[in-house]
Amino acid sequence: MQYTIGDVLTVIGFIAGIYVSIWALIVGFALLFANRAAVARAHLAETPWRVLILGTSLAIIGGFLVVVLIGLHNPITTLMGWILALEMIAMAVVGGSGLALVMGVRMQQMDRRCSPFRGMARSAGLMVLAALLPVFGWAVALISTLASLGAGFQAILFPHSYPVPHAARRQPPVYATGEASSNGPTHPPEFHV
Repeated sequence: MQYTIGDVLTVIGFIAGIYVSIWALIVGFALLFANRAAVARAHLAETPWRVLILGTSLAIIGGFLVVVLIGLHNPITTLMGWILALEMIAMAVVGGSGLALVMGVRMQQMDRRCSPFRGMARSAGLMVLAALLPVFGWAVALISTLASLGAGFQAILFPHSYPVPHAARRQPPVYATGEASSNGPTHPPEFHV
């Protein structure tokens, strides 16, 4: 079977369209659901290993349930399987928008002329383009997706669950009385995106 240049261009256009769509989805979620993206960003920045383990567990359990529900060949269970799959994708995209915010903040620290939106949009583009590199890029994309799934799960189901920042763990905060408290901060940290 011979492939024509039209077949090759069709495949290239299809792949390019998917990558642009993923980039637009991450940026759109970061703009539409800014609070959830900020919670996901906090979890990814402060507890990366925890969200990676949580995301891996969710992917294994959720993926198994999706395959079983769709494999039953019953219209109701098939619908439930697709709904579960779409929920997991939505959680991963919310977590991915948080990851784009983490990278965007670091990009702003390196380039002071970079605006918050530009840093976040560039970071989302870097995340998507990294998956084009065979093997190593695929591994990075897989780890990023699993961590994003865990962070998105926590951001959607527990929107007020901010982790304690590393700076607060190193030394207790000093209050107006001048005494240090070992209880940590009494309110969630503010995120300027």
